[in-house]
Parts: sequence; C-alpha cells; structure tokens
Amino acid sequence: MAVATESALARYARFEDVVELIRHHRDVQMLIEVETTLRLVRYSPGRIEFEPTGDARPDMAQRLGQKLQAWTGARWAMSVVSEGGAPTVAETRDAATLALRQEAEAHPLVRAVFAAFPKAKITEIRTEAERAQHAAEEALQEVEDEWDPFEEE
Repeated sequence: MAVATESALARYARFEDVVELIRHHRDVQMLIEVETTLRLVRYSPGRIEFEPTGDARPDMAQRLGQKLQAWTGARWAMSVVSEGGAPTVAETRDAATLALRQEAEAHPLVRAVFAAFPKAKITEIRTEAERAQHAAEEALQEVEDEWDPFEEE
C-alpha cells in the first residue's frame, strides 16, 4: 500500500506540480485561493505546510487536502503554521510588474505629471524591448496575395 501511495505521489515532486494539478482539473476557485493566499513553508509529495495570508478561508487546508486526495488517490497531510511562509505564487509572479510600476512612479517626469494631475493613473507600462517589438511588428506589412508582375489585370 505504501509503495502505491509513493508512486502515485511521485508525479508531484514540486509544489508547482500541485498547482498544475489544480489547473488541470480547472478548479478556478481553488487555484486562485492557492495562488493568492497560501504562503508555502515546506513541501514534500503528500505533505504541504503553509502559512495562510489574512485573506485565506479558515477551511482551506481541509478543502485542499480533500481535493488532492480525490485527484491523486493518495492522502495528503496539510499543516498550517503562523509564520515562515514564502511569498505566494501570485506575489512571486507579479513581483517584476510591481517593481516596474514602482520604478515608473519614481521617475521625475511621472511625478511631475502626478503633481499637475492628481487623478492621473498609470494604465500601461511598456519596456524598451516591448516598444521595439511593437515597432517591428508595425513595420512589417501583411501581404494578402502574392503579386505577379506578369499577370494581366
């Protein structure tokens, strides 16, 4: 029995594999919850130790454990701790965007715009690479049909 459980859990060597499993089962509510309210402390296949954020539902550990057991056929141990968790999946994913936004807000020209227009908002930030890519795409014209110089009209 223990060998069957170990082989069932072997596919989930990393926590990212668990997130993919949730995504595969299209449980959007659980996926959002795990990505935004679970701060991973320790992971091993079949065992998740995490610190919940303030927005986490109190029964998240129980619900997640039940769903993982149903999907994998193996029992999952869930432990909730009060500290020591890493950033959430969403915080890690959004860190680069947040850093770019903070850099833009600190720029003197942007600060001058905000001083002149207090209700102004940054709606989009494009890096130099994104702007160059956009310019390259704009420069290329789409060809609908091949032109044949010998074809009569």
